[in-house]
Amino acid sequence: MSSFLLDGFLWRAALGAGLLAAACGPVGCFILWRRLAYVGESVAHMGLLGAALGLLIGVHAVIGTAALAVVAALVMSRASDRTIPAGTFVGIIGHMGLALGFIVLSLLETVRADLLGYLFGDVLALTTADLFGIAAMGLGVLLGMALLWRPLLRNAVGGAIAAAEGKGSPLAQTAFLVLTALLVAFGLKVVGALLIVALLLIPPAAARPLARTPEGMALWATLIGAVSAPLGLLGAYAADAPAGPSMVLAAGALFALIHLADALLARLRPH
Repeated sequence: MSSFLLDGFLWRAALGAGLLAAACGPVGCFILWRRLAYVGESVAHMGLLGAALGLLIGVHAVIGTAALAVVAALVMSRASDRTIPAGTFVGIIGHMGLALGFIVLSLLETVRADLLGYLFGDVLALTTADLFGIAAMGLGVLLGMALLWRPLLRNAVGGAIAAAEGKGSPLAQTAFLVLTALLVAFGLKVVGALLIVALLLIPPAAARPLARTPEGMALWATLIGAVSAPLGLLGAYAADAPAGPSMVLAAGALFALIHLADALLARLRPH
């Protein structure tokens, strides 16, 4: 424990992962409410392609990831059920991006290290510059969600009604997908393309029994995400396990404990 507290790279990892997971909380709530998990997963897959293209052409991987993830999010926002189901279209785009990302990575000399790092994250390699980048991105995402909260909530509660009354906000939905893409871009280095969606889904799902309002659920999701990251790192350090998957398991453990406690309390309440 003393070694864990003294290692500077572990502090950077815990802080960076905690900030990222906290920013994922409010965004993940809307992904959960709108059942958009497949969109987040597909954007993450396209982000892997962006990182590979960035490494191939000599651009910083985060810039490549963010650029392609945003483009993918904008393309997916135009999906409809006119020709093929929107979910099918989004899934096709995401998996094509994942497959092409693997092919591009195979052209790189450091393919094995890069592949594992971008699939499962490399949170222990975060630098001080990475921390500032994650903090700036997280603050921007939280500010953006605060500005978009009302139109997004209106669409989540009654999207069809809002559209029929002329109160729908396609611009807010597009901006929301862009914020999701930015989270994915910075999350690839922390937990990787295969696990970033877990940080978007598990904390809000864990927060659901604790909250009575949408705002309360977002705050609880932020707190659970921020706590699960250092807890997972502590478990990874103790068990000599991979850091990214350990953080996801810590969030899953909190989810299980909260829902178990809620079920037990429900049994104890008088009917």
